[in-house]
Amino acid sequence: METRKESLTALVSCFARGYHAFESKEPIFNDYVAHSLLKEEEKQLIATNWANAIAFFDQEKSETLESIDEKLQWVMNNQTIPQLVSRARYAEDGLRSAIERGFKQYVILGAGFDTFALRQENLPEDFIIYEVDHPATQAFKINRLQEAGIALPGNVKFVPVDFKSDSLREELMNSGYDQQKYTYFSLLGVVMYLAKKDFYQLLASVADMSINGSSFTFDYLDDTAFHEKMASTKLTKMRQITARTGEPIITGFDPFELDLELQDCQMLLYENLSPANIEDMYFKGREDGLRAFDHFHFAHLVVNK
Repeated sequence: METRKESLTALVSCFARGYHAFESKEPIFNDYVAHSLLKEEEKQLIATNWANAIAFFDQEKSETLESIDEKLQWVMNNQTIPQLVSRARYAEDGLRSAIERGFKQYVILGAGFDTFALRQENLPEDFIIYEVDHPATQAFKINRLQEAGIALPGNVKFVPVDFKSDSLREELMNSGYDQQKYTYFSLLGVVMYLAKKDFYQLLASVADMSINGSSFTFDYLDDTAFHEKMASTKLTKMRQITARTGEPIITGFDPFELDLELQDCQMLLYENLSPANIEDMYFKGREDGLRAFDHFHFAHLVVNK
């Protein structure tokens, strides 16, 4: 099967989560399943490519660190892992809390190689997980699960959606989604690539298909990430890389105006975490050098219509 750009992104994110789970003494997010979805040659290729990318991120480090393992560790811990694992932890912490409050459905938008379905424990018998993604990326994942001999639990439903041509609501309904049940939605690592109008349209669609009190969590960039003099070096490098791959980072929000920007989407801003908040929640006191990324925020919205 052809590895599309979307599938490649899913593989790289999966590698990083798995790397953190196995290399960290105290994982922020323990995705112990991630590496079982990757082939050995994929792990080796991703590791080599990221280790060799160190010169792009920090020329001095590329000269002082000698081994591939050291270079890989530096790139992973400084450029990739912190944001991936903290946003996943935030989303799943929120999900656990929602389940305790009686939520019965979890919709993972842009699921990629998300592994919650394979790590679920002690969930209600009638709890349903909907994995939503581009048809090609989803087919790639299903094929990989079959190749690895990994059986999915019966409460997991794959929902292929091409957002350019398909209706999220219709496709979810066709898969058994119940509009009268409290639902928890997550959208991670995506909003920064969407035009604002498309994001607002998605939120409005989610609100329209959900009962009041349902939740929507996502991560986003603040607007200073797009100011040449205010953006961090790390974020500038990230934007350069994504632009080269044909997926430019285009959208940021003023954190202090986010509630106003979303007022027409039938959503209320329940929680809005700054990089300092994220640092305190997940990185404070760590001795491995992992730190929250500048410019990245986590938000939790609640349907209110």
